[in-house]
Amino acid sequence: MLASWFRIVKIFAFLGLLSLSLPALADPPPAAYVDLKNRLVRKGLDKNYVNQVFSDSRNSFLPDVVKKIAYLKKETRDIYAKFYTPQVAARGRAYLQEHRAELTKAANRYGVAPEVIVGILTVESDLGNATGKYPVFNVFASLAVMDNPEIIRELGLSPTLKARLHKKAAWAQRELLTFLEYCRAKKLDPFFYKGSWAGAMGFCQFLPTSLKNCGADGDGDGRVDLFTHADAISSIACYLHQSGFKQQNRASWRKAVYRYNHSEAYVDTVLYLAAQY
Repeated sequence: MLASWFRIVKIFAFLGLLSLSLPALADPPPAAYVDLKNRLVRKGLDKNYVNQVFSDSRNSFLPDVVKKIAYLKKETRDIYAKFYTPQVAARGRAYLQEHRAELTKAANRYGVAPEVIVGILTVESDLGNATGKYPVFNVFASLAVMDNPEIIRELGLSPTLKARLHKKAAWAQRELLTFLEYCRAKKLDPFFYKGSWAGAMGFCQFLPTSLKNCGADGDGDGRVDLFTHADAISSIACYLHQSGFKQQNRASWRKAVYRYNHSEAYVDTVLYLAAQY
């Protein structure tokens, strides 16, 4: 009897060790996704396509992203201090020389100063070296349900955030719809794209609506790839052009860059870098 007991203990011990070696299973998608899928279909997305995307094994709810956006405070100037160094300026000048052809082409087409484009690329993605690790679909799907009572309860979000959660969820739903429409039309895998925790992607850190409205083919290969320098450069130039950028009007530079990111500290940093280049 005692021997049998020890065998049982060993078996459970083995199973315990085995369980520690297995990867943790991802949380199942929240029930809130049911309503989200219906909303996307009502907005015109194909039902089969929506079901296919949401049933993909790569679909994962991102509670940490939801919490970050829910409690995100207004940015402060100190987060841009790292860009005010001679080293950053030198790297920007080197980039401008290396990609002179693409920048000149974009400048001639859209009437935008190359130095400002490089300034934006520097701040947004370290000149294409830091584009983010979060699946864009998962970011927007998670944020699109952040005002759902189930999500608020499960994540312990403050009731005082109700108005903000609703506003951000509506924004995320629009971005998600645009993203899925774009991916389906272009026959692209929506889980392929990775970006920031806010869903911005590519060297230029575009949101899906910016990609739809300002994505530009800079290298003439017939497609827009924001993870290439030529297309990212042209897309930024297109965005600034649509935002009223005028080469001979310096006041328009500030207004156009502010449209890119509604932060005076961001604008000051980009224009400071442009002056260094």
